[in-house]
Amino acid sequence: MEVNKMVKVCLAIIVPLILILFVTLQVLYAYYGQKARARLMRFGITLTIQIFFIVIGTVIWRNLSHLFDRFHVAGSASSFKNTSSASKGWKLVLFTILAAANLSYLSFMFLIGTEPYIITIFFFLSFGFVIQLFTGLILCHTVLLILKYSVRLKFRSAEKKDRIIGFIVVGYALFITLVGFYNANQPPTIRKVSVPIYQLPKSLHGLTITNIPDIHLGPTVGKHKLERIIHMVNYLQSDIVAISGDLVDGQVDQLDEAVEPIRWISAKYGVYFVTGNHEYYSMDIENWIPKLKSLGVEVLHNSNTNIPKNSKEQICLAGVDDPTADNFRYENHGMKLSKAFESCDKNRPVILLAHQPKVGKIALESHHRVDLVLAGHTHGGQMFPVTIGAYLFNPYYAGLYRHGNHNHIYVSTGAAYWGFPIRFGTTSEITQITLVAEN
Repeated sequence: MEVNKMVKVCLAIIVPLILILFVTLQVLYAYYGQKARARLMRFGITLTIQIFFIVIGTVIWRNLSHLFDRFHVAGSASSFKNTSSASKGWKLVLFTILAAANLSYLSFMFLIGTEPYIITIFFFLSFGFVIQLFTGLILCHTVLLILKYSVRLKFRSAEKKDRIIGFIVVGYALFITLVGFYNANQPPTIRKVSVPIYQLPKSLHGLTITNIPDIHLGPTVGKHKLERIIHMVNYLQSDIVAISGDLVDGQVDQLDEAVEPIRWISAKYGVYFVTGNHEYYSMDIENWIPKLKSLGVEVLHNSNTNIPKNSKEQICLAGVDDPTADNFRYENHGMKLSKAFESCDKNRPVILLAHQPKVGKIALESHHRVDLVLAGHTHGGQMFPVTIGAYLFNPYYAGLYRHGNHNHIYVSTGAAYWGFPIRFGTTSEITQITLVAEN
């Protein structure tokens, strides 16, 4: 199947369905309360993903299901029998993987526990593998198209061409998935970054903040991984620990035991949390806030605190809700920067915890004093081709950025991962920020 035909098939099916879905959900959205809106949004995302996987699954099946058909074209009748067995086996494997990928997102509703279920890991590995199969097909056909018109490359047999492409695509997808799975299960990288802060009091020179966003405790990240992250955080002995959003991908009753290790975090001036988009997707934020408080975490819910307390030399640590709350119209939630900064002294440095880089950009461009923003959300893309979207649709992608003369934003690639346990070209990280007086 040529690239243009593949694209036409995808567009012809997916665009009308998504438009119908979007209009229907918008009509329903206007008439329901916050819980129902969250459910509708989650339903819309789930349905969109199902449509997406059905479409690309169809493309993959049409291109790769016949990979082993008539593979042993020479030989006795037994060789054809072996070919038939290989073909049936391959089709069964491919169908199972495509079906598992379709079921992956549904596991957010039914398969969340203290530790991930093996079946859930398989579902989400299939999710990543299917994306790579589709990506491989696009890449291979694009290269062939370029070669066709640049060097007049021709194959004598279309069947041979399709088989070669098929094996390259499967090999590529398998390599990315297996290496990515290995990388995702390695301990996070510890990154130490020094950030100059204008007017930083001398007594706070060297103050350390460890940021661990995007743990995504849920279907594929469990208590064991959280414990490992916290042991690494405590080893750093930072003054402040920040969790800038997307700690959980489930409800309190599903993750009550899994989240318990959070109480083990040790920090001189405390542990602070702000919401990410997934806290609102969980549809349980009203229970998560008291749960985190019971674990010794201070939730910066459009609020701030001075650090150290009872001292003349301080910084203001502020936190803002994720704007997803505005989309869901959650009562008493939403991105309210003025409220988050309202008691911060403009003569003192201000550090903002904001989950999404775009919120950090809004804050840095506002009239409020913001010396440093600590964000997450992008995951560094986790794997190609998601990295392209993460780079294009976020004003800051990963790492430290300077904004203006004295302001900075640091975007973490995340302490774990979301959904598919794959990291390729990116790593999970625990970031220790050291504040230093600007010369």
